[in-house]
Amino acid sequence: MTQEALLSLMKRGVLTPTIINTADSTCYLIGGEDNKGNFYHLKDTHHHSITGQSLHEAEEKLSQLGIHQAVFEMVTPYDEMIGSSDNTGGKVRFNITF
Repeated sequence: MTQEALLSLMKRGVLTPTIINTADSTCYLIGGEDNKGNFYHLKDTHHHSITGQSLHEAEEKLSQLGIHQAVFEMVTPYDEMIGSSDNTGGKVRFNITF
């Protein structure tokens, strides 16, 4: 799927703009998620994934594309390592506006 198609689907509400980060990583993946939880990453003109090195940088990149709200998802393996009893599975999601 082209970047233009992804952006169109995000702007029409078919895909939810999403930024994904794994704890202890400086890579923030930028893309859209469908209602089944499938993530589609945005790519630049050289077909490389568009990423940010911080949440702020990822927000700026989406903002430059005309998108000003997204879901921020952070995934951490710590719950798995320490046996946490909550049901989040090491995943936290927030709606953010920028």
